[in-house]
Amino acid sequence: MPGSVPDSFSDGFDGEFSRLFSEAGWRKPIGPAEALRRWQDFADDCLAGFPWDVEDYNNDLTLRSRIAEVLPALDVAGHDRARRLAEEIEAADSRVRSVLRSESFSRFPEEQWWLRRSPAYACRRFCADFHEAYGVEVEPRSRFDDDVREMIRLSATGLPVSDVLIHARDESLYASVRSGLLFRAFREAFPAAGRTRQDRQLVLRWISGGVEDAELRSGLAGEQSGKG
Repeated sequence: MPGSVPDSFSDGFDGEFSRLFSEAGWRKPIGPAEALRRWQDFADDCLAGFPWDVEDYNNDLTLRSRIAEVLPALDVAGHDRARRLAEEIEAADSRVRSVLRSESFSRFPEEQWWLRRSPAYACRRFCADFHEAYGVEVEPRSRFDDDVREMIRLSATGLPVSDVLIHARDESLYASVRSGLLFRAFREAFPAAGRTRQDRQLVLRWISGGVEDAELRSGLAGEQSGKG
């Protein structure tokens, strides 16, 4: 059942946007600012080589489909903000189009190009899963994979896993731009270090700012490398 519209979206453009999204089948309350941010993040992810799962990719495409349903209705209703939002969505679209090039799913109409096309490149794991799901080849090329390889290389020099993570944060590696992405890189680069629930929770708390560097170092002291 679609989610209800929260009080913060109860009036005006935000409320109408959230209501229409809910009626279109979107389960969680969402306003125009969050929808735009999520689509802009998707554009950034595509340009860098999509680093998430196929399910995440499809969720973002569903978001774009709902935006395509909702914006025309808001524009007809005379909301000036709808036109401005459409312009910002189009700016993100142009970046997404530069990566979604191959028309792999011709059953979708051309106006739904985000469903019709597939990415030219993405992270290695996504490529394998996308090929398994749809039989479509995608070139494995991603800044996320580059960072995972760099983290493994640093560990191979003898740098403790904790210090590799601190380095990734301090040097603003691509994988550190979002907390979920850095945790994903940690799990992929160091499967042994993330083997226990305690270690995973420690790293998550450190990423979120709940744990200082010293506590991360002491907590992962037994994991001097990703081997194990």
